[in-house]
Amino acid sequence: MKKFLISIIRKFGFDIVRYGNFVKSVRTKKLSLYKTKTGDYFLPTDAVNDEIAYAIKNDTVFDKEVVDCAAKYIKPGTVVLDLGCNFGQMSILFSGLVKNTGKVHAFEADSWVYKILLKNIKANKKEEVVIPHFGAVHNTVNKILRFPIQNFKKYQSYGSYGIDYTAKHGRRVKSLTIDSLKIKEEISFMKIDIEGGDLKAMQGARKTILKNKMPIIFEYQYTYEDKYKMCFQDYVDFVGSINYRFVKVINGCNYLILPK
Repeated sequence: MKKFLISIIRKFGFDIVRYGNFVKSVRTKKLSLYKTKTGDYFLPTDAVNDEIAYAIKNDTVFDKEVVDCAAKYIKPGTVVLDLGCNFGQMSILFSGLVKNTGKVHAFEADSWVYKILLKNIKANKKEEVVIPHFGAVHNTVNKILRFPIQNFKKYQSYGSYGIDYTAKHGRRVKSLTIDSLKIKEEISFMKIDIEGGDLKAMQGARKTILKNKMPIIFEYQYTYEDKYKMCFQDYVDFVGSINYRFVKVINGCNYLILPK
């Protein structure tokens, strides 16, 4: 009977988590397609309490204030860097701003969410504009980092999880840097939201930043200070070292910085 149940569950696309000889919990990896005002998006059917998925399903923009701010600086025909792109809503919206002559580089470190991102790029026919990258944007290349298995009892949104810089277990993800991409085209904007790793990402983009002098929005979450030994002064020092200045705080945790 149990074998029959497991075969049925697998047939319909479920993930099985075993503890001993028992099926302890079951989570679907099925997707549903939502045709919305901001684009067409595949979303996990189990993401019922995911705040980003909720915004997309309800024809709104998650972190709209960030998108509106970015829109003031993004120019047609240029490159935009979207670090921590999740299901891809921002990347799709940014692609409309750079037009068909520009590019949006979209970065995601969650292997499952990355697969969804690929489907959403295709669903919106943006394969020629949005360039996906799977990996952890960092300050060094080819370092093996760990992405945790989500505990949805703690945080119910996929976007609430990022690389755990203290973990020895979890999904293996290789690091990359923005500088290592050696992007030649003009970059008009960079957005960073990678759950505690934003400074590392900027450190790995130093040459690119100094060359392009593009506006940047990064996130700083005080909840990671103790775990990752983070200090906002380190961000302040880095911003000063690249001759940038703080211009605006968005939603209490996103910081717009511009060249002095």
